[in-house]
Amino acid sequence: MTTSAHSFARDLVFRPHPHIVASKIVVLLGIGGGMLVASIVYSSALTLPVVIVALALALRIAYLELTTFLIVRGDTLLLQYGWIFRREERIALHRTDVMTTQSLAGRLLDYGHITFTCDDRAIEVRNIAQFRRLQEELARLQRIPALWRSS
Repeated sequence: MTTSAHSFARDLVFRPHPHIVASKIVVLLGIGGGMLVASIVYSSALTLPVVIVALALALRIAYLELTTFLIVRGDTLLLQYGWIFRREERIALHRTDVMTTQSLAGRLLDYGHITFTCDDRAIEVRNIAQFRRLQEELARLQRIPALWRSS
C-alpha cells in the first residue's frame, strides 16, 4: 500500500468508458460473425483468417480495456492491468508530467486520454470515463505544496 500524507482521502477509481469499449467489441464481433456466416454460405475458406483476426482483436480489447483501472490514492496514481497476470504501476504525481487530450465526442460523453511522462517513459491510458472529475482531481493534487507530499 502506498503511504501518503493524505491517508484520510479515499481511493478514486477511474475506468475506460463502458460504452466506447462495448461499441468496439460489438463492431468487431459483428464483422467476425458476418464473415463467418459469409464463409459458411459461400463455402469460402478465404474469409476464415478475417474471422479469426476480428475475434482475436475483440478478445484483446475486452481483456485490455475492461481490466484497466486508474486509481488515485493520496498523491500517487496506481495503474492496474489484467485479471490473470495482474500488473500494477505506481506513478508519483510530483515527478510526472501529465498531458490530457479530449476530442469533441469525448467532451460530450465525458471521456478522454491521459499520458504520463516520467523518466523518459510515457504511459498512455485511453478512453477514461469521468474525465472532468479526473482532471479536477489531478489539478487539485498538483496544487499541493511539495512539503506535504510523501517521499
